[in-house]
Amino acid sequence: MTKELRKHPRRIVHLEVELGFPSGEKKTVRTQDISDGGVFLVVDKLRRPIIGEVVEVKIVNDDQNTGITFPSNDAVVVRQEEGGVGVAFIELDFGNEFS
Repeated sequence: MTKELRKHPRRIVHLEVELGFPSGEKKTVRTQDISDGGVFLVVDKLRRPIIGEVVEVKIVNDDQNTGITFPSNDAVVVRQEEGGVGVAFIELDFGNEFS
């Protein structure tokens, strides 16, 4: 039995998401699962972001009416698999740094 190392449990949720690349290119993809820390995106091999790349993810269609929102639109690619990429949300919190 393998020990679960994830901080956040995953839920299988299929949402239509706009994936924005640093180049400005955007493509519509679907989620496979989601957690409070990130999301797995089903992305074809032709144009897949690489590990470490910062991307933008925005929900464009929630046809299941899940009411899910992402904690941030910015995410970093943390893993690649055969069917897509896993991204972790980047939460910017400057606190009182600029007060």
